[in-house]
Order: sequence, then structure tokens, then C-alpha cells
Amino acid sequence: AKHPNYSGRWKMIKDQSDFGKFKAPDMIIRVIDEHEPTLNIHTVQTKDGKTTASDVSYYIDGRASTNSLGGRDATSKSFWDGSSLTIRTETKNSKGENTQIVDRWDLSADGQTLTIASHIETPNGEVDLKLVCEKEKTGS
Repeated sequence: AKHPNYSGRWKMIKDQSDFGKFKAPDMIIRVIDEHEPTLNIHTVQTKDGKTTASDVSYYIDGRASTNSLGGRDATSKSFWDGSSLTIRTETKNSKGENTQIVDRWDLSADGQTLTIASHIETPNGEVDLKLVCEKEKTGS
């Protein structure tokens, strides 16, 4: 199966996204640059008037990658399930407890909508989040 290419500039669709018990950010822009086998993701997020940026890289060929999540080391491995990319990340929370995040990326048939469903497991329980983004038109 041909895997989707996630490259592009993506903007959160707020009313389709679900942050569970967490307060939704006002804006998320995700710029994805995919060069097989590397997936580079630059995320800019605005919440409560504060803007933060983060950069992570994954290998979509199943090799482990290490990133910094909130100042803590996070190790991720990805695998394909049909045309969906699943990224499993092991990290620690602020108390040093093991936390696992499983992100499932689904691209719509027309390539214009990216849905990232995240399942987070912590010692205190589990939470599910959903980020739905639309591809921004580039150029004029």
C-alpha cells in the first residue's frame, strides 16, 4: 500500500477537535515536512494568549527516535496500519512516572483533513484526545 504523505501546513479545526478534560488551545498550526523515512513536525500552539513552539522528528520506517517533550526525553516508534500511521511514545510525566502516548494519524481520501487521535496512559488513568486539522492552501 502506498503510504500517505503528510507534508504541508495544517491548521486545527477547533470544533471538530476534542481535548477531553483539558482546555482546548486557541490555535494549533502544524507544519509537517516528510522526507521518507523522516517525518519532521513543527507545531505552534496558542493557549491563553501564550504561544509555544515545538519540534519533533519521527522515523516512519519503525526505527526509534528520541525527542524532547516538555523538557523530558521521549522515545517514539512508528508503524503502519494500512494507510494509518501509529506513533507510540514512551516518556515520563512531571512526577517521573511512566507515560505512554499512542497517536494514530489518519488522512482523509482527498488529502485535505488530518485527524490525529491520541491515547495517553498514565499511572493516574487514561485519556483520549483528538486533533483535527485542515490543510492550508499554499500560494495564491
